[in-house]
Amino acid sequence: MENLKVQYKNSSNLHTRINIHELYSTNKEDWHLWLFEQYDIPPNSRILEVGCGDGTFWYKNKDRIPANWDITLSDLSLGMMEAAKNRLEGIPNIMFRPLNIEEILYEDNSFDVIIANHMLYHVPDRERAISEVRRVLKPRGVFYCSTIGKNHMREFGELVEAFDSDIQYASANNLADAFGIENGEAQLATHFNTTTYHDFPGNLIITDINAIVDYLISTNPDLSGIIVDEKLAEFLHYLSSVKEENDEGIRITKATGLFVSR
Repeated sequence: MENLKVQYKNSSNLHTRINIHELYSTNKEDWHLWLFEQYDIPPNSRILEVGCGDGTFWYKNKDRIPANWDITLSDLSLGMMEAAKNRLEGIPNIMFRPLNIEEILYEDNSFDVIIANHMLYHVPDRERAISEVRRVLKPRGVFYCSTIGKNHMREFGELVEAFDSDIQYASANNLADAFGIENGEAQLATHFNTTTYHDFPGNLIITDINAIVDYLISTNPDLSGIIVDEKLAEFLHYLSSVKEENDEGIRITKATGLFVSR
């Protein structure tokens, strides 16, 4: 949990992770724009997003937000909330409120739509969180939550292990084991009648080895004190040799998508 607080105390690590997808994804459709197109939100809906981060999703879709939506954005990180407020200043139908998804401080049947993107795997008590989402949703409400799969970005961990097996790197497997593509539907089924999955295709082909180092440190801050100086030079040399073996660049698997629960 402390590592998570360090990762998300502000938006810098999140920006690093977003940037690597925007620069090197084989699927040129923007993830945030694709997400918006998956949402079927009626006029005059009351919407809550938990774990809104720095508001990138809403910023990228700001010209598509109907004026009659009533949107509340929440995050446990005050740094993220401040970043989101700054980015979305001037959009009159967005308000901000710090919230914990395990205890949503609203009355029953308050929202038409609840959104939780790439965050449920961080929640200690997901059963309680999903129960809270269901409680504050209206009877015909919809819950949209995106997540990753067990193979998501697995090559990052493989690169670190092949370089130095003594370096501990927490891969995406741990997150997907908690709440991922493979097991998310079963967890949602305890509180929702139907859940469908929408896959977002594509992988990464990374041509800049420095981007790999930046990504690794953004996901595991402890590495900033390990992969330094001579060790950093050795790792960059290793990555360069891997890149030379692949004409296009270093290929990284992506596995991500969206659950829609009613």
